[in-house]
Amino acid sequence: LIIFFISLITLPSLAKEVTLKISSEVGIHTEAWKTDLKRLYKEKGIKVKLEQFPFKKYREKLMLDYQSGSPSYDVNYLSYGWYRALVDGGHLYPLSNFDIKGLNLSEVPNINLFFGKDKKLYFMPFMNEIAGIIYRKDLFENPTEKKNFKAKYGYDLAPPKTFKQYRDIAEFFYRPPKLYGVSLMGKRSVFLTVHFMNRLWGRGGDILDKNMKPILNSPEGVEALNDLKEMFKYANPAASTHLFHEAVTEFTQGKSAMLEIWSTVMLYAEDPKKSRVVGKVSFAPIPRRKDFLNKEVPYLYIAWGFVIANKSKKKDAAFEFIKYITSKESMIRTTPHGNIPARLSVMDAPEVLKVFPWMKTIKETMLKSKLTPIYPWIPEGVTISADYISLAVSQFLSGEKSAKEALKEADRKIYKLLKEGGYYK
Repeated sequence: LIIFFISLITLPSLAKEVTLKISSEVGIHTEAWKTDLKRLYKEKGIKVKLEQFPFKKYREKLMLDYQSGSPSYDVNYLSYGWYRALVDGGHLYPLSNFDIKGLNLSEVPNINLFFGKDKKLYFMPFMNEIAGIIYRKDLFENPTEKKNFKAKYGYDLAPPKTFKQYRDIAEFFYRPPKLYGVSLMGKRSVFLTVHFMNRLWGRGGDILDKNMKPILNSPEGVEALNDLKEMFKYANPAASTHLFHEAVTEFTQGKSAMLEIWSTVMLYAEDPKKSRVVGKVSFAPIPRRKDFLNKEVPYLYIAWGFVIANKSKKKDAAFEFIKYITSKESMIRTTPHGNIPARLSVMDAPEVLKVFPWMKTIKETMLKSKLTPIYPWIPEGVTISADYISLAVSQFLSGEKSAKEALKEADRKIYKLLKEGGYYK
């Protein structure tokens, strides 16, 4: 009788069983949502066949898969910067074709970014993060360090609020080869663009004006480049070759006092399997120029989330998967496993703050900032930020071009690209 009773319970679930093919990068936030897949199957009868790819190869793999005309996956977990091109190519199925009231979109920051020109939702965020400074609080709170810093600079050692304070602190902790003042990502990539944009936005500058004309070659742009070059003096000399992995590893192995990165890296720093600074780190917002401390300026915002392939034959199950994994209840369970949740209500849930008390600072920073993607929110945005701007910054740092020359050339390329795209009358 007991066996028969169990069969009666499980038969309906098995009858509805569906297997979804999903693609994702190899990353810590993917590992977080994977922890809820067994519960998903038990409650919804949805199985997941997941394929993961290194970040460097994933975008190319994804685009080629869609361009083939026969995409391999029902659902993709991808960066917000990629989905626009897929929408424009007609490759994605609108989530708005389902009842999206249950997604509770009001508690997801910047959700308006993920509606297409047809005013339909295509992308549902799972991970939201922002730029910031991860710093060694054990060093910042050390009485001897505090005393010596104040004696040298005339003010108290604390997480930097201005670019000048940031440089002072990096200089103070620059003690090669055992300790560097800051870890940076100097190899040409969109990561280098992030360093530049942090400084440009923090001075009131931007990539484009309200008429979509490029304005990088400005006093703010030149100042931002010079400031970045100054900061590299207090980084590892090898930082010019560093990308994400190298910079994060350097910091988590205790070899630098600060890391200019984004909030997800707090999860790496608190992982005892990967980090030697567990319990010794905290998070602070990106500094600004002193005269912009009390002004709202653009602030780097990054999101990863889920989309449904237009040619998927399992769209209903795909939407149920997305609805389940991005729900508040699921995010509260998965966030402690390695995520910066897309829902503001999850960021200060007791279960989350117990594990990640610094999540409160991240939420406060998000609420006070004008959250802005690193890419201009147009199809050409990736080319502008990942190609043109990163090249300009790299050419300046290497001494190949002056600040004005590098920014002028970037502006010229951006103008040409947008003119060809029909943005100017």
